[in-house]
Amino acid sequence: MRNRVIFFGIFFAVYGGISYFIGLQGWQWLGALGGGTALGPAAPWVYWLALGLVAAAFPVARLLARGWPLPLVSLLARVGAYWLLALLYGLPLLLLIEVAGLFVPAAVTVVATGGVLAVIAVAVVYGAWRAGRPVVVRHEVEIAKPGGRHPDLHIVLVSDTHLGLINGPRQARQMVDMVNALQPDLVLHGGDLIDDDIRPFLAHRMADELQRLRAPLGTYVIMGNHDFGEAHPQQYRRELERVGIKLLVDEWAVVDDSFYIIGRDDLSGKWRTGRPRLPLADLMQGVDRSLPLILMDHQPSRLAEAEQAGIDLMVSGHTHRGQMFPNHLVTRRVFEVDWGYLKKGAMHVIVSLGFGTWGPPVRIGNSPEVVSIRVRFTG
Repeated sequence: MRNRVIFFGIFFAVYGGISYFIGLQGWQWLGALGGGTALGPAAPWVYWLALGLVAAAFPVARLLARGWPLPLVSLLARVGAYWLLALLYGLPLLLLIEVAGLFVPAAVTVVATGGVLAVIAVAVVYGAWRAGRPVVVRHEVEIAKPGGRHPDLHIVLVSDTHLGLINGPRQARQMVDMVNALQPDLVLHGGDLIDDDIRPFLAHRMADELQRLRAPLGTYVIMGNHDFGEAHPQQYRRELERVGIKLLVDEWAVVDDSFYIIGRDDLSGKWRTGRPRLPLADLMQGVDRSLPLILMDHQPSRLAEAEQAGIDLMVSGHTHRGQMFPNHLVTRRVFEVDWGYLKKGAMHVIVSLGFGTWGPPVRIGNSPEVVSIRVRFTG
């Protein structure tokens, strides 16, 4: 508990400081343009109150509004999410302008600040447009084991739908339609199916949309770091099982006596629940390693552990590949593979950058995706 208090204290101090800096630059820019004169002495109060409400919207929606009406919470989450985008692009650009202001005339910095506002507006419009246009990404792999009743297998992988306050039934419907159009044998969801708060998922009956998924060998889901939230995990499991979706949390399943699906708990589970996930070697007790082994692990971490355990195909999500340029420069340094395909020894690794969005409902520099994986068994 003490660590959480310290973490959130530091977070809100940094978040508040950045928000104040951007707000101050905006106020100075308005002053240079003569803005706010129509409001007279009330102008500063109106400006800072409005900015404070916008800046507080996202953390309030995520952390403090559990008992509030869902439409209001959804509005706060969406407004606050766009403020996060403003922070991402506004902070470095406005810092540059602040430094440049030491060497250039004030008129130049006024124009440059207006340019920053234009950049943010363009980012919102373009990013929202791109986030609504998912693509299909295709991979083909060979596994040198017999596939039992299946000489080949068509898997469709989706991940990071983040269904909740911002991504709603329309996104769920779009995802299901894209998956079904590919006619998969098996559907795997790589975690972060929901976005922290299970209430909108239940209230809008989004699981009923997922029930339309058509895959003869089933649909399997694992936990992501945003699937924990405040909901009891059994409530989440029951809702998925009600619509025929199997949740694997440090569990495995044999599919059609032909291959294994092994679902790991997320790495963040220990921090959120106090329960560490099982070591992979312990989780795989009783697994027949002569059959193909497909591992689902939300975060593409600890690949060497999976390779040593004899995993044939590992699928992950989580990274979003940064979601917004230039965040991919961070994810590609944090993860051995932050998107796409990697061959590690005999193991194939495929990482999806996700279907939905976290925070701002925008994508800049990449597109949401559904991943088609054709597996051929050659043993």
